Amino acid sequence: MLSDSIKSTIKDAATKLTDNRKRAFMAKVTEDYFEGSARKAETVLGWYRHSVQLGLHERQTGIVCVDNYQTRGRQS
Repeated sequence: MLSDSIKSTIKDAATKLTDNRKRAFMAKVTEDYFEGSARKAETVLGWYRHSVQLGLHERQTGIVCVDNYQTRGRQS
């Protein structure tokens, strides 16, 4: 399917992105190389399937989900 060097390049690019940009990248790669299957992307690239699914959904609807990191963790 994909050579090891291509997998390495895709994984490296994904680690340099964050939040919705990362999900958009993951969704684009999944559509282009894995027929839109988040499960295949998870198996081949080791990505978290739910993040890929969210990225695919954001791409289809055009609505970007907002991450709310401020409310996570210990509340003071």
